[in-house]
Amino acid sequence: MLTSVLALTDVRMIKMGCFLLLLFSLTSQAQEKPPLQVLVGMNKPPYVQIETSDGFELELLREIVLRMGYRAEFTHVPNKRIQTLLQQGIGDIATLQPMNNAQSELFYSCPYIRYQNVVVSLEAESLSIMQFNDLRDLSLLAFQNASQLLGDDYRQAVENSYKYRETVEQSSQVESLHKKRVQALVMDVNIFYYHHDKISPPQQVKIHPLFPASYYRAAFRKAEDAKAFDAALKAVLQDDKYHLLQERYRINAQSLVEGACEGSR
Repeated sequence: MLTSVLALTDVRMIKMGCFLLLLFSLTSQAQEKPPLQVLVGMNKPPYVQIETSDGFELELLREIVLRMGYRAEFTHVPNKRIQTLLQQGIGDIATLQPMNNAQSELFYSCPYIRYQNVVVSLEAESLSIMQFNDLRDLSLLAFQNASQLLGDDYRQAVENSYKYRETVEQSSQVESLHKKRVQALVMDVNIFYYHHDKISPPQQVKIHPLFPASYYRAAFRKAEDAKAFDAALKAVLQDDKYHLLQERYRINAQSLVEGACEGSR
């Protein structure tokens, strides 16, 4: 029995040694090449945290680029400008590109990340929100540009409501709900819980899953770069480090991107 335990420990040590050797080799190779300039969005914890240069999305992209044999350097710009800057020759990788984006001069990766927008209300309010029409008479605070990004049914439900607002400050969204300044929020579920968990004491909430998942790709000017990104992404998704990142940042169900590679070019 002791022999078996020792053998198992030896196997684990060998695997760890191989992983560290591979990581050292990749890092050494990456440091010898010019870094890839990655265009990413503004501060959006737990995905993007500018002050500390981390967050789930940044660390995931950093690991993917390392597997491509490069070091990542991030340039933070508003989401609306990311694709335009790449088309103008600025940066090497444009992140957070919706699945319906397909500019003919660019090449797209498989989805590398999944966001899940939801409606959130206080459990004590006992709101019944089963369809978009249920939002019409509610005081609703959404993230910036939600009415342009979440589909026609959502836009039609909120466009004539004087109780509907959008904000760039997502921490203030959660605060407004807890102080009962609004009845419901529209935002990504992981962003909500990031801010919700910092409120003391937090109130019980109800999650209303009205929206489908949103998958996002990376865009490139060269087809070979998109293919290299996909190969690196596949390796990262199969690695334990990916799941450790999910746990560290408390990200839900991100592994679903593994089955969402459609429409790449």
